[in-house]
Amino acid sequence: MVLVASMMLTLAGRLYYVQLLDPNKPVQTAGRLHDGTIVVPAPRGQIVDARGRVLVDNTSTQVLTVNRETLLALPDEGTSVLVRLATLLGSTAAQLAAEITPCSPRVPAPCWRGQPYQPVPVATHASTAVALAVSEHREQFPGVALATVTQPNYPNGTLAAHLLGYTGEVATADKNANAALTDADTVGRSGLQAQYDRVLRGIDGSQVVRLTPQGTVAAEGAGGDVLPVQGNTLVTSIDADVQKLAEMSLARQIGDSRAKGKRATSGAVIVMDPNTGRVIASASYPTYSPQQFIGGISRANYVALTAPDGGNPLLSRAVAGQYAPGSTFKLITASSLVAHQQIALDGSYACPSSVAIDGRVKTNYDAESFGRPLSLQDALGYSCDTFFYAPAAAEYYADQARVSAGQKPTEFLQRTAAAFGVGRAPGIDLPAAEQTSGSYADRETRRARWTANHAQYCKAAKRGFPDEPDLAQRAYRTALAAENCTDGWRYRAGDNADMAIGQGETTMSPLQLALAYSAMLNGGQIFAPTLGWAVVDGAGKVVRTITPKVRNRVPVPRSVLNYITDSLAFSRGWAVSGAFAYIGSPYQSLIGGKTGTAEVFGHQDTSWLASWGPLDRDAAGNPHAKFVVVGMVEQAGTGATAAGPMLKRIYDGLLGADGPAVIPGSRPETVLPRIAPQVRVTSTPAPRDPTNHGERRQPDAAPTWPVRLGASR
Repeated sequence: MVLVASMMLTLAGRLYYVQLLDPNKPVQTAGRLHDGTIVVPAPRGQIVDARGRVLVDNTSTQVLTVNRETLLALPDEGTSVLVRLATLLGSTAAQLAAEITPCSPRVPAPCWRGQPYQPVPVATHASTAVALAVSEHREQFPGVALATVTQPNYPNGTLAAHLLGYTGEVATADKNANAALTDADTVGRSGLQAQYDRVLRGIDGSQVVRLTPQGTVAAEGAGGDVLPVQGNTLVTSIDADVQKLAEMSLARQIGDSRAKGKRATSGAVIVMDPNTGRVIASASYPTYSPQQFIGGISRANYVALTAPDGGNPLLSRAVAGQYAPGSTFKLITASSLVAHQQIALDGSYACPSSVAIDGRVKTNYDAESFGRPLSLQDALGYSCDTFFYAPAAAEYYADQARVSAGQKPTEFLQRTAAAFGVGRAPGIDLPAAEQTSGSYADRETRRARWTANHAQYCKAAKRGFPDEPDLAQRAYRTALAAENCTDGWRYRAGDNADMAIGQGETTMSPLQLALAYSAMLNGGQIFAPTLGWAVVDGAGKVVRTITPKVRNRVPVPRSVLNYITDSLAFSRGWAVSGAFAYIGSPYQSLIGGKTGTAEVFGHQDTSWLASWGPLDRDAAGNPHAKFVVVGMVEQAGTGATAAGPMLKRIYDGLLGADGPAVIPGSRPETVLPRIAPQVRVTSTPAPRDPTNHGERRQPDAAPTWPVRLGASR
């Protein structure tokens, strides 16, 4: 009979247990002791901000475990112990009995999935009162043990939750991808915790102990212990103060917009350095606490986080959200029109209140008319939609003529959008599943989607949407399904016009828009942005520097980018200046950007503002800014009424309008912080098994370090 002796407790996804050195060696006598190795898992590394301040570290907590084998050996098979313990924990003896009973086809959850002789965790965050009750009345709790273990800790609560991410237990897929992992390990499940998991996981240590044939620890071994090595420290480009400023400004604006009758369901903010591609802050609302996942998230909490009407707080809207960008997209359209000589920088063009395209009338916002031709600078400042409709439609008709002649369409607008990063995930150092590519429509994608979904379109058109309570939505969705059934493959002039003003099927994340606006300032470079800045080992030595890479350069002359950037300085006095309410501010001339008000059928408008500042000039005379700041609030109205005030508060903090600037020198950090060497983790002597050699010591004491399956010798 093969004997595998083990001891385990679970916390934050770690399984702590021991195994005989030679699991294939049969036990010769019941009283024979064997040497075994307890593996001491290494604490995960810290995550710190750009100034070295801790974002994620480790903390100690007490875990309460029950040894089922010890209870079964008692006269009443542990019933009285479970009753007393249940009273302490606010549970029931029946519930605890179920939790420590090994799972089997006949024993459904809740049950214990580990080995029958392994201590079972019944309280992963034992309170001080519970700990004292157990430790001071050991004779009443045989088989019950307390262990002090290390687990990840988020000292700032929900701050930067979507960026930092959470940890969890090892799954089969994890072990298939990395053979070095065991069930005992904790792995990053999202955010930086997942992206830099191998960096943050340390090197496990070990301790030699004497084991009984039943797998309990009897005594210390003969030495040969190896201390664990904590994981490396990840230095990020996040500035904790700017992150806090962004999150507070976003949450306040959500509240302000709701107070004005808007739904204001969610929002996001991005602050980045346009010259390096480093992200300084990324806020998303609603948010969540990564601490909930430590030790395994409760079912109630998980249901709350994933409920259909819960607002999806796990979604990072800044990085993974997809939204029509509205008029903020006009900078990309303007770049395309000028670069491909469809309009001239010194030209003037009509801005009527409406235009007819393919028999459909398209209007300006609120049907506004300026009564005179506008320059591109004026069209951007006043945000005239019809100014951009006409050349976009003309481009479509020219392309249709090419298609009819058997040639490929130029699709300049789509090509320029792609060059600015639309339709492609930004490549930030977060898991691929946590970032979106955004979208735009063209002839090829429209036909491909129609081919794949034609049957569903026709079925929906015939059946309608009887479950839709909103009659207007029901009628709209049915009509749209009918149109898609018959003509959904067609790409029309109106579609191109919609794309020109950031509507239709054009979607972007706030991060993608921030990257596009950064390109306006840095000469056309589209970065693969980064959050990680450096990896520092336990000795405080930088072992890796993480540098953003340029993924693409937009095919637009620097002179055109400069013209567009200069056109949108708020000091020019456009109506859009009201977005910041910066009139009279000493920083008025230092800010530039574009508002957006994206229309979404059945919903209130999405409010956008994409901006840069403080503005100055580089040695060559090109516009230069230290920050790009993009803000979005869903269902909050115009860009000027929601995103504008929100970003004003952020710039006030960045530039020190109401006191010291939240970031030294009102500029991104350029020098890595010094990270102090780590303190080595020390092990604690293993406890003896009180049931061995006639000793009476109850309950079984647990080690003060986590232990898990290790080699035996």
